This record gives sequence, structure tokens and C-alpha cells, in this order.
Amino acid sequence: MRARRVVIALPVILTLLIALVIGGLITLQNQRQSQQVGEADAVAQDYLADVETFRSGVVDRISRSKQTDPGALRRIVDKAIARPPKLADAPAYGRQNSSTYAEAAQTQATVLGSFKRLSSTLRRADTALGFIVAARKVLTLRATDYLGFGLITSSSPVRSELIPAFVEARDEFARVPVPKGKEELAAMVLDAAQYVIDQATVLAQRVESRQSFAFSYQEQFQRAADAVSDFGTQVKGDIAEAINAVTADS
Repeated sequence: MRARRVVIALPVILTLLIALVIGGLITLQNQRQSQQVGEADAVAQDYLADVETFRSGVVDRISRSKQTDPGALRRIVDKAIARPPKLADAPAYGRQNSSTYAEAAQTQATVLGSFKRLSSTLRRADTALGFIVAARKVLTLRATDYLGFGLITSSSPVRSELIPAFVEARDEFARVPVPKGKEELAAMVLDAAQYVIDQATVLAQRVESRQSFAFSYQEQFQRAADAVSDFGTQVKGDIAEAINAVTADS
């Protein structure tokens, strides 16, 4: 009888031992998984803190900069964002199950977004500024600077001074890179300069033929100047919007 009870008890004891072992392994695994999640949380929290410091530092550099030139300001931005913080690795289970680590990974993917958009905006603004300066150089030319305000009795100053000055300004502007989408504006400036050249050529011919002739180019120049001014306002607005976006993100 005793031997039978022992035979019956052994499987029960073995089952209990196996259950205890399995339970212990599960507990150990849970502890390890919790530890891995904790490690991932800690790594992520350190990274997010570094990101806040990084963003604040970049914004501070931009705010302290006295640069009004888009190209110079872009160089400051690019230098400031050259070395963003990096999210350190963590155990696989922790990476997959830590919500904080997931947030940090998402942050790493987007941390430079607003700064890169600002850099791109400044790059476009730099090109736009060169275009605007060159356009205004053309549109500030005045025929009276070469001919004065009196009666024109000789074609010499028209051919030797007025026409060459406008041709040079036109050709110099034609070599300036045109911002994307502003081809029509560039043509407007070139057409305004060409109009003066054409009319001045007619003027020289009429003077040489002893015929009277007068022309005005105010309408063409004013229309082009207004369009250039509007473009300048747009560029300033784009820069302000991009800077505000950076500040808001930080």
C-alpha cells in the first residue's frame, strides 16, 4: 500500500516541481523584460532631454544672430544643426515595448525638420535677394542721369552713354539666377530695360534727322518695381514664418 502511495505521489511531486521551475523561469523572464523596458525608458528620457537642450541652443543662436543676410544666417543654422543628439541603442524587447523609446525614435526622425525647412527657406531667400538687388539696380536707372532735363540737340550722349548704360544693366541682370517661379518677373524687368533701349535708339535717330521725339518709361518701370517689391515682401514673410516654426517647435 505504501509503495502504491509513493508511486502515486511521485508524479504529483514532479508536476509541482516542474510548475515551480516554469513559474520561476516566467518570473525571471518578466523581470528581465521589465528591466529591458526600464533601460529603454532611461535611454529615451536622456535623449529627449538632450533634444530639448539642442533645440534651445539652436534657437538661441538664431535669436542672438544680428545677421539680416539670408546666406549668412543659413550658414549659422547649418552649423548649429550639424551635430544633433543621437538616440542610443537599447535591448530589443525594451525598444519594442517602451512607449518612451517609441516617442524618442519618432523625435529623432523629425528633430531637424523645422530647422531644415528654415535652411531651405534661407537658401531660396539668398537667391531671391540677389535677384531683387539686381532688379532694383536696373529699375533705379534714370535717363536724365545721362541726358539731363534740357532739350537734346545731339545724339552722342544717347548713343555713347544712355544706351550702353541700360544695355549693361540689362545684360548684367540677365546673368543673375532667377528664383523658381519668377521667370515672368525677370522678363518684366528685362522688357522694361529693353523698352528704354529701343526708345532711346529711336530718339537718337530722330535727333540725327532733326526731328522731335520724346518717350516715357515710367509705366513700365513702376509696374516692374511694384512686382519686385511684392516679391521682396513675400520673401521676408517666408523667412519670418520659417523662424516662427522653429521657435514654436522648441
